[in-house]
Amino acid sequence: MATGGDFAELFFEERSETNICAARGITGIGMHGVGLHLLSGSGEVYVCSNNASETALMGMAKKAAELLAEKRGEAGKAKELAQRLAVNPNIAIEHPSSVPHEKKIRLLQEAEKAARSAGVSVPRLAVDWFDTDQSIVIANSEGLLTGERRVTSRVRLQITVEAGGKAHFNWEDFTRPTGFESFHDMAEIAEFAKGAVISSRNALLADTAKPCVAPVVLEAGSCGTLWHECCGHTLEASAIASGASAFIGKLGMKVASEKVSLADDGTIPGLYGTSAIDDEGHARQRNVIIENGILKRYMCDRYHGRLIGQESNGCGRRQNYTYAPTSRMSNTFLIEGTDDDEEMIRSVPYGLYVKRIGGGSGGMQFSLEVKEGYIIKNGQIDRQVRGLMLTGNGIDVMAKIDRVGSRLIHEKSGGFCGAASGLVPTTTSQPRVRISEMAIGGEG
Repeated sequence: MATGGDFAELFFEERSETNICAARGITGIGMHGVGLHLLSGSGEVYVCSNNASETALMGMAKKAAELLAEKRGEAGKAKELAQRLAVNPNIAIEHPSSVPHEKKIRLLQEAEKAARSAGVSVPRLAVDWFDTDQSIVIANSEGLLTGERRVTSRVRLQITVEAGGKAHFNWEDFTRPTGFESFHDMAEIAEFAKGAVISSRNALLADTAKPCVAPVVLEAGSCGTLWHECCGHTLEASAIASGASAFIGKLGMKVASEKVSLADDGTIPGLYGTSAIDDEGHARQRNVIIENGILKRYMCDRYHGRLIGQESNGCGRRQNYTYAPTSRMSNTFLIEGTDDDEEMIRSVPYGLYVKRIGGGSGGMQFSLEVKEGYIIKNGQIDRQVRGLMLTGNGIDVMAKIDRVGSRLIHEKSGGFCGAASGLVPTTTSQPRVRISEMAIGGEG
């Protein structure tokens, strides 16, 4: 601070991970380190080390100050630290590190047994376990001293099914933002494993479909990935500051159908993207990004918010101490509307009903894999189809939302989003929605 910085932050991390994989056996990973984020006006420097001794920290501070020398602004003065306790809304009771490997292996064996009981030819099947236990402490020059503990656990199935001389590969995750207590119900795990195999077989045997432009109905729940990819990334302050967004200069303006109200909320208990604080120590909050089609705010971390003249709103996130924080989504969802779910399908002569979405890529142009989709014919859900992709321009697609259902379903599981600050846990949710027309790519 004395050599030119106007804000400085230390991010300490202790992390342990256990991976039990069919192909690689049992792997334990331990991580310990600290990152130093130094800001001066519109300049930033980030340095990190796996040595958190006082000598190492002072060396990091000197190096950061030297790197910032050409970007100096008015020097600041650090305030006295005041501790603020943070309690994660996702409470872990049985921490994974306290659970013997044997119990986790038995769980995987039962899941594999259930998967193979589905009556489907499964020549290759891997059932793996992953858990993470992360503790962070954040101290900054504004006087903040805070931290929290975060635990996540996950079972992954990798499946190759065969039928009719054809093969199909698929993977599914059963994730929980808690400890091993969430895996005590073996019936639930077995149902997940068996269902993953059956849905893989159904996808293999589904028909192909010709590319077209048609109405698309997306089911409530995790089909909310649409919002993550079609506009979520370009509503982050990092995209606004870098000029890589169609939403620049559009605050207070209409950017979507009046049916669209979009939120990002890192406070919801039980969701994978939830925590008490973000990775800069700000309290998480509910951010309504778009309200009735009007753009209200961006998702901001400290640095990129500074560049666009906005305060952080609890969206500064990073995978670990080796990354500088940046603006990221957490639990992103479309807020429920008032339309009738059945009418959305009943009024479509020909279109596509999407029950599950797979992976995708985001930006001003986006694409999404249809993991489970069905043709709509004369207002009825018809045959299942495979090999489809949804593509479009985010703003154009949001303008064509003509129905939003009244039943919001939050994604029970969750996934990871990869971007500039690494992989972070997220969820994507929505009520059932309809897009009046959309480009559908297919194999037929």
